[in-house]
Amino acid sequence: MCSPAPLDYTQDGVLYTCARNILEQRLSDYRFLHSISVSQTAVVLAELYGVDEGEARIAGLVHDWDKNYSDEELIARAREFGVPVRDWEEDMAALLHAQTGAEALRREFPMFSEAIIQAVARHTSAASDMSPLDMVIYVADMIEPLRTQGNVGALRALVGKLPLEALFLKSYETTMKHLVTRHRFIHPDSLEVWNTYIHKERIGMKHTKKEHM
Repeated sequence: MCSPAPLDYTQDGVLYTCARNILEQRLSDYRFLHSISVSQTAVVLAELYGVDEGEARIAGLVHDWDKNYSDEELIARAREFGVPVRDWEEDMAALLHAQTGAEALRREFPMFSEAIIQAVARHTSAASDMSPLDMVIYVADMIEPLRTQGNVGALRALVGKLPLEALFLKSYETTMKHLVTRHRFIHPDSLEVWNTYIHKERIGMKHTKKEHM
């Protein structure tokens, strides 16, 4: 358990150092380095888009807290933590690491803000009401420098050029295309997220068009 005082989210702070040390024991070498990279990328995005940098740093660091558990272990862990597991979700058990990780962090780090816990919980399937921090962590997870799969180069080029919500939608689009191309299961909630943000995008386009008439 990390000391709750002082509540310091800086890279040299007690919380970051404590969480980093625990994480190094929980994850594979690659996944640990990925987590460090996501944390650093999240801070860059937070600075660009006016999001709390400290929360971005911590949420990026711990987003894959439960990533190294097997599918069977994640299902058991979800039931232990009271995370609902629907029958079809057993085919996508790996996605549960976001929810179980968030619940584990809530217990182990009660000093973490609810914003950090929520960003961890939403970094896989997202949600239809993503906060700016949620979007920062989702995007950082995709574009951090160690990532080589997918069309991440194009996403990296859009950082700072698109508003955060538009950047998130582009990232989500990349995820959806990847799932379809690989013939992977798509979480039903993902369709709701997609439709919600496409609807918001179309409303924004209509407003922009009216302003230029």
